[in-house]
Amino acid sequence: MSTEERIREVATRLFYERGYHATSMRDIAGGVGVKAGSLYNHFPGKQDILFRICFDTAQALADGLTGRMPAGAGPEQRLRALVRWHVEFHAKHRHAARVADDQLHALTEPNRRTVLEVRDAYEAVLLSLLEEGEAAGAWAMGDRRVVGFGIATMCTGVDVWFKPGGALSPERIGEIYADFVVGGLRAGS
Repeated sequence: MSTEERIREVATRLFYERGYHATSMRDIAGGVGVKAGSLYNHFPGKQDILFRICFDTAQALADGLTGRMPAGAGPEQRLRALVRWHVEFHAKHRHAARVADDQLHALTEPNRRTVLEVRDAYEAVLLSLLEEGEAAGAWAMGDRRVVGFGIATMCTGVDVWFKPGGALSPERIGEIYADFVVGGLRAGS
């Protein structure tokens, strides 16, 4: 693992455990096993480390969805794919995902806006799938944005309770969530 990767790994863990504002560059350096000044050879400052964690996490979530959406499939199959992926990603990358959600407020405005652009594009895919399924008569819902927010929040929340090595794999949990979401949407129609 490169020094930059170690810095990001340690910073992610510390931001997850303590929060951004309670973590110093000295704390990060100590976790990596380097002098604090050495961090500046890799990142201009703590804000840049947080931005990389938040942006890269949001981008990886969005990029990973692209290869999982079955071409030519209907909205239900694509929604299932999105839910499975979202849950799997948050279970497998739970610390980075939680930091990207909980510490977003600590980013400066330009950095926060950049991360939100990626998240908004991802959310637009979800909302489009909900709209498409509703138009096809597959399901009905009240307010699409509220339903989309509920689905995304539920799927993201797996990073709070998932434990690696537990009884269920991230993939199996993703299947359970996909069944739950689609079943709930169908029940509304």
